[in-house]
Amino acid sequence: MSAVSASKSRRINPLDRKIPENPKYSHIRSTIDTGSSLTRYIEKVEQLKRDYKIRKGEIFKRMKVTTFVQLVLQIAEYEYQQTSRSEDPPDHHLAAGDRPDTADREVQKIQTNNSMDIPTSAGDRDGAESSRSTLQSVIRGVGEIDVNAPPPPPSQPFVDDTCPYLLLDVRDNDAYHQCHIITAKVYPSAMLARSVNYETKDMLSYKNQPGKIILIYDEDEKIAPKVCTTLIQREYDNIFLLSGGLKVAYRLFPESLITGMPPLSVTEKKEKPKEIEPANKKHFEQSDYDGLEMYLDNALKDNRIGSRLSRQTASRTCSVTTQKSSVSDMSVTERPPFKC
Repeated sequence: MSAVSASKSRRINPLDRKIPENPKYSHIRSTIDTGSSLTRYIEKVEQLKRDYKIRKGEIFKRMKVTTFVQLVLQIAEYEYQQTSRSEDPPDHHLAAGDRPDTADREVQKIQTNNSMDIPTSAGDRDGAESSRSTLQSVIRGVGEIDVNAPPPPPSQPFVDDTCPYLLLDVRDNDAYHQCHIITAKVYPSAMLARSVNYETKDMLSYKNQPGKIILIYDEDEKIAPKVCTTLIQREYDNIFLLSGGLKVAYRLFPESLITGMPPLSVTEKKEKPKEIEPANKKHFEQSDYDGLEMYLDNALKDNRIGSRLSRQTASRTCSVTTQKSSVSDMSVTERPPFKC
């Protein structure tokens, strides 16, 4: 009896056995939301320290990747609405017979009578308009003061008024041509070492423009904060840092946001892919919008990322996405590519 009792005591309780973990599924988390806990808070703090290198005394502003994607989608929706309005036939309130012919006759009479007084040669025309304005000049909106006044300086129009942001990649040229965010333009950080001509034409056109911002990013916030600080010290007031850089952008939006093949330091993979995708996409397309909307909904629903958007904003984004998808299915023409 003693031997039997000893063998029973050696038996291990099945509830005390530890379930072996498979490293293949170690990254999968539970889908059950148990609410706030100390473990989740510690994980959130560690993730913020790992992804966002926030330093004391930052003089530049920050923008999250999710906010940037929402900006891209809003610009695309605005351009789509403008394009659809321009393609609609104009609404004529007056028919052809509603307008009286007397007005057209009076305008033709004034033009024919004034054409006899206007000199035909270029020299006579310049001399007549320099002395006093004729009736034809008044019709064209030119008065005596306008004729004698010096011509105004030519205004420099904005390069692209439809795009409210300028996205700059401050890595070197090789890293930029390997992969970058769509619509981004290369601006190596070594350009700031120049005493003159350190600015590009795009930077000068976006500098301190109302309603325009300049976004700067790198791989993991090692170079971009210094570039932002230097540009602000050089009288740039609309500088923003894309928080997290390519690492956070790839983790939240592995598709439809980045063109090219990201390096292993960004993807955190052990082996390189066999097929290398070239970074040749300059503008967003319709398939990119659909992918961004899908990943954006998942990112806004995930409580682990430090987003200031509430669940109500996420649900409103989902409803708007559903409405836009139904409208795009009903429309025959596809949305034009977003150019920036």
